[in-house]
Amino acid sequence: MAILIYDNGGKTPDRYCVVVDNKAVYAMGMDDLGKGGIRYLCDAVDLDTEEAGRLIDFTDLPKELMEMLALKGITRFRKEAA
Repeated sequence: MAILIYDNGGKTPDRYCVVVDNKAVYAMGMDDLGKGGIRYLCDAVDLDTEEAGRLIDFTDLPKELMEMLALKGITRFRKEAA
């Protein structure tokens, strides 16, 4: 599973974008913890990477979001070009 994680620095409530296998993009923020979910955003081809922010490592995510991703089965991360 190839994963890219973007952080827009808090410009939007869905601060983090996770791109899975260069296909699907999921958006999440700290407010999603109370809602118990990560929402599907778009297909990777539609992602504006400038808007998405800078690439970060999995370990740069807040612990709570790392745990939420693990519950979704997204646990293996490696940076690859999108």
